[in-house]
Amino acid sequence: MKKSLSERFRHAFAFEKQEDFTPDERDQELIEVVCKAVVERGMATPATLFLESTRPLNYIGSQAMVFFEPVVRAVLRHPEAWERFSRILEHRGAIEYLCRRIEALDDERRKPASPSKTDSADPSAEEAEATARSTPPDEQ
Repeated sequence: MKKSLSERFRHAFAFEKQEDFTPDERDQELIEVVCKAVVERGMATPATLFLESTRPLNYIGSQAMVFFEPVVRAVLRHPEAWERFSRILEHRGAIEYLCRRIEALDDERRKPASPSKTDSADPSAEEAEATARSTPPDEQ
């Protein structure tokens, strides 16, 4: 009997490895929606900083989401997404996965934004056009 008790305790306090987290297709879609919303709002760096700093508390955060679920169900259009996201956060590797996905989407967003030499043949013409648009017609 003592062996079975020690066996129970060993599994009771076992941690899932971060590398073991692999979201299924539906979870990946939800993560993609959340991460895209973060990046589109220009919040990639603050979100990553927040997620990294609260990494040890991801399970507690998921349980807080479960606690607030009855209130959220009355407000959100898709409360099942809230429930799914709380289940995602229960996994140890979820924070790392979210951070990597946010960084990848942010890199994709920034890549086309960098000006290339072929995009603008005459930058002074673009500046003159922008000035003309911002000047009221009676002053031109």
